Amino acid sequence: MFGINGNAGIAVTDPTKQQEIYQALEALKKDELGWKKSVESFMGPLKPPPEEQFLLLQVIEDYLNKRYHLSSDLDVMVIRNFLLHYTKISRSSPVDQPAFLTNKMAHIFSLVFAADFPERWSSFFNDLFFSGNINERKVAFFYLKVLLAIDTEVVNRDIQRSKNESDRNIKIKDAMREICINEIAKSWLSIANAHQDDNVIQCLVLDNIASYVDWIELDLVANDYVMPLIISKFQNSATSESATAAVCGLLEKGMPAEKKVGLALTVMRVLRDNGLLTVNDNNDEDEVTRVGSLVNTLGLVLLDVQNKLCASAILEKEQACCVQEMAGLADSALIVLNNDDPALSDMCIDYIRAYSSFLIKFHPTETNFIEKVIRTGFLRYVMGDDLTVGGDGEDEVEFQEYRRELRSMLNVIGLKRPEAIINAIEPWTSEVTAGGSSIPINRVEALLNVIYHLHEIIPSNMLQTPREGISQRAARLPIAILEGLVLDGRSAAVHVLYFELACRYERLLVLQPQPVVIPHIAGAFLDQRGISIPSASVRTRIVYLFCRFVKSHKTVLGPLVSEVITRLAPLLAVSPQSDVNQFLSPDDQGYIFEATATLIVFGDLTSEMKSQYVGELVSTLAMKFENGLTELNAARARKADEETIQTILQFMSNIIGYCSRMSKAFNNAQSMKACNCIEIYLKLIKLFLETLTPENSFLLETTRQFAHRLVVSMEEELMPYMSGIFEKLALVSTDLDSMHHLLIFCHQTVAKYKKAMLTSGVDLGNVLVIAARASIQEQENNLPAKDDSQRALLYVQRAFVQLLLTVISSDCTPALNTTPGLMDHVLEAAARLALSSDQTAQKVALSCLSKISLIVPEWSARTLRVALEIPSLPHITPSDAGSTLVVHEVCATLSSLHQSDPDGFSRALHGLVPSAFSDQLLSALTNLKGKNLDKQVMNLYASLRNQSS
Repeated sequence: MFGINGNAGIAVTDPTKQQEIYQALEALKKDELGWKKSVESFMGPLKPPPEEQFLLLQVIEDYLNKRYHLSSDLDVMVIRNFLLHYTKISRSSPVDQPAFLTNKMAHIFSLVFAADFPERWSSFFNDLFFSGNINERKVAFFYLKVLLAIDTEVVNRDIQRSKNESDRNIKIKDAMREICINEIAKSWLSIANAHQDDNVIQCLVLDNIASYVDWIELDLVANDYVMPLIISKFQNSATSESATAAVCGLLEKGMPAEKKVGLALTVMRVLRDNGLLTVNDNNDEDEVTRVGSLVNTLGLVLLDVQNKLCASAILEKEQACCVQEMAGLADSALIVLNNDDPALSDMCIDYIRAYSSFLIKFHPTETNFIEKVIRTGFLRYVMGDDLTVGGDGEDEVEFQEYRRELRSMLNVIGLKRPEAIINAIEPWTSEVTAGGSSIPINRVEALLNVIYHLHEIIPSNMLQTPREGISQRAARLPIAILEGLVLDGRSAAVHVLYFELACRYERLLVLQPQPVVIPHIAGAFLDQRGISIPSASVRTRIVYLFCRFVKSHKTVLGPLVSEVITRLAPLLAVSPQSDVNQFLSPDDQGYIFEATATLIVFGDLTSEMKSQYVGELVSTLAMKFENGLTELNAARARKADEETIQTILQFMSNIIGYCSRMSKAFNNAQSMKACNCIEIYLKLIKLFLETLTPENSFLLETTRQFAHRLVVSMEEELMPYMSGIFEKLALVSTDLDSMHHLLIFCHQTVAKYKKAMLTSGVDLGNVLVIAARASIQEQENNLPAKDDSQRALLYVQRAFVQLLLTVISSDCTPALNTTPGLMDHVLEAAARLALSSDQTAQKVALSCLSKISLIVPEWSARTLRVALEIPSLPHITPSDAGSTLVVHEVCATLSSLHQSDPDGFSRALHGLVPSAFSDQLLSALTNLKGKNLDKQVMNLYASLRNQSS
């Protein structure tokens, strides 16, 4: 059917024909009779090759999933005969089918079962399997596969299902319990006894038991016939894993605690008597896996049962047995935890975590187990020699996940007994700080990782506000590491962790009575242990941490400013050459410039010296920028390639970015004005604006960001330059994205300078008109939602109404009166956005109309009409959280209009909506507030919508 030139097999397996095969497959799926043709191919005299059979089964599967539930009785019989035919020919076939084909066919059987059982085919198992010799090897193998497929299709809780599917599955399980589950359970034992030496069959039987035991009668499995069978399979490495899954499934079966306790204790005794819960350091992986799974499941079940019995105050003898049996599992759990393989060690962590919590709560004097857990946990926290410290391979990533589980386990202890944790870490810390390079690097890294995540193990407040006693000891640990650790270059990851500790525990460093450790850490940052480290992979992170460290300890580092800047000077050199040839990336250098400026601004220097140092740095950057401009013009004149021009532009953009980063050093305590740096930065903005042209639009983003920084750092000094800044930014902001960012900049300036913007020379009204026109005209173009420009338009609309709201709130509304009709144009755009489907823009736009109506009463009527229309829009629904916020803004607007002119509001309302509705709305506005008002308005509109429909 899928073949070419009559050779079906070649076509399906030939990589060059894959597209052709795919098209033929899809065409067959869409063909109303395609599934029937596929069935006929199976049942015909010439059997297709396995690859083509697989494709045909996909067609049948598609039909069963999508159309079979609507099929006629005749079509149902076609499918039924197909299944009967398959069981017959597979039994007599001399050759075993490929596994992929058997699994797919089992899935087909499960789909038919789920659709037809019990209404259309209650005798499913009798007709297909039980009527013949179920113990025949081929029949048994496929039968067990089908049962597992049915479990996946009907029972498996890990698969999300619709309510209809869940209801269907419940009905199927109820019918199976009544019709066939007893026969199925008997068949497992029969098949297992008939194929005692066949490990594949034995595993399938055990897997079936593990899958079905959760919802069938307990007696069908927990009896004198099945349990010995399961227990006997533990001794065989091939079947041990499946036997473990069967027992764990049995133990995890949901049932009342008073019934489950007997089962758990019985299973516990049987497993223990057979030596299945004992493990030692010499056991192989299979044995450790078996014991780990059994101990973890048994332990958790015993804990759960004991807690429930204790809560109900019943079966005290059984409770005591549970406690005794849990204690008996402890040693085996610890041996598994101590395994060198993280995947095996992890198997009992859940039980150890729960049992540790149980002991701490109910048996606080039992400290031996707790101490062993801590000791073993920290021992396993150390990376094995087969892993690379700081590596990012799959094994290393999985080990970090394993560490997270260990910390979770230790946290149960650390929250209640932090002293036990600290007692274990203190000698380890002394060993590492005193031993220097003689300590294995994996032990050093493990300790630093533990200290870094110590807040996940003990109460975090101990490390934030240390007091006397254990809290003070805990807070001393990171300080001891930062003071005494030798960074010897053996592992870049250890260097990074050291500096991470310095930043994480910056508050503890400040609290030290003699903060000598801060200059010590700064020294480590400044040489090859830190930002000059040869490893480029970690240098970027260390540079960022250095900048953060400097900003946190700028006052303490003040006296060292000259020395530190001298050591930083070589790193401040910038070059237009490729980043590959530079020691630091542009982002790294940005952090270095920020840190340097911070040291200058907060150093023990006079304001004149600060101005001089900043001026020297800025002058160097400005000169490099001008040189870059000259080189750019020369490159364009000689028609250099685009890559060369882009490299120069990127270099110039980096310089603007460095200047922006330097401005972050200033704050209210040390302002730009106080440091005599205003003129320095005004010269820079003038230089950058002169360079910003449509041809150099690549510089727009960094220039705009620099302008943002100046608005943050300056007051009225920037006003004379504001008009020029807007003019140049607007000239180059030619698309929706750049317009969005220009509106954000405008919003920032208005929010800060308020009415002063009216005399700055910036035409705010024109900015709003342009934004309004872009918002509405582009909206009318109906850009497709999948287009990125639709998202950019959305951001422009939001920025427009946000800017308008800020203009109104900042008493800048005279800017809307500079031209006749300007205000109406802008407000009409806001009104249209208030009626749009974007709830964020709706809310802000309506707030604009509400506020402007108090200033310009002529707009009250339009605002009222908009506010009344919004709750009736189709996307406003009571169940939607966004709709609730919008309706809240509607209520606030209506309340504001009502309070400003009660009589006029009432007359206007009665003229716009039905009398009954207006009376109810007026009553709500008069008597209700807040959420009660919002809810009532939402209900009024819901009622109105129901009446209309």
